[in-house]
Amino acid sequence: MKKPSHSIHTLGRLSALSLALLPLLHASADEFAYPTLLPSQSDFGGVGLMQMPTGRMTAEGEFNFSTTYNDEYQHYTASVQLFPWFETTVRYTLVHDLLYSDDPSFSGNTKYTDKGIDFKFRLLEESNWLPETSIGVRDFGGTGLFDGEFIAATKRVGPLDFTLGIGWGYIGNSGNLTSDKKDLNYNCDRDTSVGGKGGEVDYQRWFKGCAALFGGVEYQTPWDPLRVKVEYDANDYESDFPVVRGGIDMTQDSKFNYGLLYRFGNWGDLHLSYERGNTWTLGFSLQTNFNTLTQIKRDPAAAKYKPLPAAPMTQVQLAQTEDTPSSVASVDTASYLESNTDSIQADTALNVESTVNTASLSTAATETTDWNKVAQDLQHIAGYNNAKIYLAADRITVVGEQTKFRDRSEAHHRAATILANNSALSQIKEYRLIETHYSQPITETRIDAEKFAKVANFAYLNAKVSDASQVSVPSAPQGTLVTQTNTDWLDKLGFDVSPTMVQSFGGSEGFYMFNIGVTGSANYKFTDNFEFGGSLYLNLYDNYDKFLYDVPPDGTDLKRVRTLIRQYVHDNPVRMNNLQLTWMDNLSDNVSYQAYGGYLEMMYGGVGTEFMYRPLNSQWAFGIDVNYVKQRDPDNMFGFFKDEHQFDPLIGRAYRVQTGAMTGHATVYYQPEWFPNTLLRVSAGQYLTEDKGVTVDLSKQFDSGVIVGAFATKTNLSADEYGEGSFTKGFYISVPFDLMTIKSTHSRAFLSWIPLTRDGGQMLGRKYNLFDVTDARAPWYTKQSTEK
Repeated sequence: MKKPSHSIHTLGRLSALSLALLPLLHASADEFAYPTLLPSQSDFGGVGLMQMPTGRMTAEGEFNFSTTYNDEYQHYTASVQLFPWFETTVRYTLVHDLLYSDDPSFSGNTKYTDKGIDFKFRLLEESNWLPETSIGVRDFGGTGLFDGEFIAATKRVGPLDFTLGIGWGYIGNSGNLTSDKKDLNYNCDRDTSVGGKGGEVDYQRWFKGCAALFGGVEYQTPWDPLRVKVEYDANDYESDFPVVRGGIDMTQDSKFNYGLLYRFGNWGDLHLSYERGNTWTLGFSLQTNFNTLTQIKRDPAAAKYKPLPAAPMTQVQLAQTEDTPSSVASVDTASYLESNTDSIQADTALNVESTVNTASLSTAATETTDWNKVAQDLQHIAGYNNAKIYLAADRITVVGEQTKFRDRSEAHHRAATILANNSALSQIKEYRLIETHYSQPITETRIDAEKFAKVANFAYLNAKVSDASQVSVPSAPQGTLVTQTNTDWLDKLGFDVSPTMVQSFGGSEGFYMFNIGVTGSANYKFTDNFEFGGSLYLNLYDNYDKFLYDVPPDGTDLKRVRTLIRQYVHDNPVRMNNLQLTWMDNLSDNVSYQAYGGYLEMMYGGVGTEFMYRPLNSQWAFGIDVNYVKQRDPDNMFGFFKDEHQFDPLIGRAYRVQTGAMTGHATVYYQPEWFPNTLLRVSAGQYLTEDKGVTVDLSKQFDSGVIVGAFATKTNLSADEYGEGSFTKGFYISVPFDLMTIKSTHSRAFLSWIPLTRDGGQMLGRKYNLFDVTDARAPWYTKQSTEK
């Protein structure tokens, strides 16, 4: 008689598991209410059971950082639910007892480190009859240690969440659906020769090789923090890297894995599992949601709307009025007219020129209003720094940089209220707010005074300042300049001191390399267009003494345009990062440009220019930058390398540097309406090591203002020429500072993860980017947050 197939045995085990749990389903829902069962992370990161994934997705914006540890592996993962239907995970894995390379001069005793990216797409949402179904790829673009693909379906029944799926590659290496191929070799004829130096997308082997069924259940106990997981493992661990390369025993004594998860409120999980019938795995994860992040603000109170009366007030009346948030006291119009009827009639009888005459309006307003105080209020309350105020017959114009509120409507409302409280509604018909950045006019917001009065007085439901506003390209301010805050030379001098941290993960010399210090910067504005500035960095601590990458064992011979980082960071505790002259101006309403020269960044100096075409409120923008640069000598703060060929006595190897090259890019920026809250940047040009190629950068902004992005650069360098990693790639998170402080601000914290520091596909680091400078034209970094 023919023996039953392995597939039938597998289905039998899964059915037995389901039947064993069925009695739990008969518990009456009225007897007790189970806590909500939310998705949890797997050992590999991303929503799953333990070794196996599920079809579940977390809430959009969910961010999870987790680590797991067992005898063979230590995983560090970061997962983000970018969209309701798309999850992505970045993973670093340390392989115990195996070294990064056999060359101790290159990697020392660093453990073998694998980098991988996972992603998962949802195919079906859960309904009454259909399970939530997803398809995913594990270890996308990695070296192949854990690469696999899967389709998983998950259905919830009361407190139980059942999963059934099919896995290929690493996930399905037991081959219970392809036992005939498994009998031939442990990879079921899956091509494992590709992968090379990592970073390559080996799509040609997706959904090929060993295939196996997997399944399991997650049970939410009546005790809210505790969950139980059971899964049937589709991997047999025969082809795991420690087994194949290191001869380590990873025998699987049981196909079933068991786990417990303890949840700490809504911020963390502790999970313990017993896997393969012989291995304990311990893990911990932290989570938050970028969509729902909020912070209580303690900003200065907004002024109350109390516009001045039409007729001018006497000095006595000014002195008698009660203090208000405005820069001059306001009085009730009716009481003013009642108490001054005689004087008004006398003026009429004598046919004296009315004070509301446009010829005398500016003079009267100037005499009765402390405009310097108005400018201070605009800065302190509305966030307009160094505001210049122009007074015309029927309008007030403010020119300044709005640095406080990401929600521009809040800044506009506050500024309009301050201006209204210092002018008469019957005289001033419009408030104009010209927003600048680095002294360059970016946008102009015109606010109708009468319409704003209705908004400020809540004359109708859902009144908002945008009802009275119109945004346009900036025009030249009209009227008399009644105040200017930067008349003194000290006002043109700016200072800043900020903490600085640069980091990279997964390198050969050490898993985590970083430097931390303090950067002090200063700039002087000769005019609104011309600036001289620089920055000095004080290195407090770094571990780049381990970084010995001058010539790697793989023999690449690129100019060391970035991998000389040790000499710049570790060998120079105090260094000048930047010292340059910059000219910035507008060629037309939609075209701006800058020209610059000097020591442009830590490693390069030279000259360059950038042009930016960016229409107002447009989804599109186009920029081009052209630069000629030389590599700075790390042993001489003001010097440059003179010879291309250099020698490092520390490791006894020769290398090459950049002694002069053109570099620059043409860049298209696109914020698609059909894919809201995303920004796509595509740059094409020449990089620092004179390789040519394209960089693609895609980022998503969540409701809180947090931005998550990824980029990849592919040039005409081959994988062998580039070296380990095959091409440049990385990930970043940009977090608004006002999510971490009680004061509103435009500033952001920028954190990046770059798998490896290599020389191919490297861009010049420029002080200013015109897309950032012109952000107010179609806000991205200063987009209004949406609280849920």
